[in-house]
Amino acid sequence: MTTEGLPSWRYEEGGTTGSWEGGDVGSPASGFVIHAASGEGPDAHTHPYPETFIVIEGSGRFRYGDGFVEAHAGDIVVVPPDTAHGFKGLGPGMLRMVGIHHAPRMDTTWLEEGGDGAVS
Repeated sequence: MTTEGLPSWRYEEGGTTGSWEGGDVGSPASGFVIHAASGEGPDAHTHPYPETFIVIEGSGRFRYGDGFVEAHAGDIVVVPPDTAHGFKGLGPGMLRMVGIHHAPRMDTTWLEEGGDGAVS
């Protein structure tokens, strides 16, 4: 077997971040490979399906519904469907993880937040 012709999740050749749509590669799951510095990460949003984060390295602060949870290397965070969530890297190193969307196509609804992290 060779890697020639295999799909890639990388945004650019040799990159450390990227995404894939499962429907494009014959899979029922889509996702992201995430490499985020301290303070980096998406704001609050929802999906109509669960999302699973597998933390490989570093630490992150996850918005999870109305609360927050910290996750570290080796942890798994599972967000139920239609639950407001987002994350930010905590540093001091990079947050490396895989975010798995349990759907062949990603569907995201972005939420408006106030300065205190509350969804309006």
